[in-house]
Amino acid sequence: MQIRSADKSDAEAILAHCRKAFGESDFLMTGADEFNLTIEEEEAWIEQSIRTGDLILLAEVDNEVIGMLTFRRSKSKKVNHLGYFGITIQEKHCNQGLGSKMMEQFLKWAQDEPGLEKVCLEVFAYNQRAIHLYKRFGFQEEGRKIKHIKRSNGSYADELIMYKFVK
Repeated sequence: MQIRSADKSDAEAILAHCRKAFGESDFLMTGADEFNLTIEEEEAWIEQSIRTGDLILLAEVDNEVIGMLTFRRSKSKKVNHLGYFGITIQEKHCNQGLGSKMMEQFLKWAQDEPGLEKVCLEVFAYNQRAIHLYKRFGFQEEGRKIKHIKRSNGSYADELIMYKFVK
């Protein structure tokens, strides 16, 4: 297994990963039926991310993308010291330490990133596996969006906002 930064040539593999991950999980904001990016749109997103100093980490096994961590730094001056990240891991690769490995690499990058002081995330309150991972890395709950998520069965769930200072 390898974790590395993405480049434009990864667009097709990222799209395949996202379609798979979005289709098998109820822990992500986007559903597979809502994910309709073209390869060109994905390439443009990757190029923009690289150009603006954001981060896209890919986890690969046998040249297949099986996990991804994306970080977007806030661009406005008043909040440029922080940014938000999210992780997707294909279900069959969960509980094998992949999330921890991506978090370690991401947090090392974040600590070295000039001017970046705070990293944030939003996670569904019922995603206990992810919450456990984030708490293990020192993230704390900062807020809660009540009934923010409406699930396919009609029930509601809260979304947690979590943070960690890296400097």
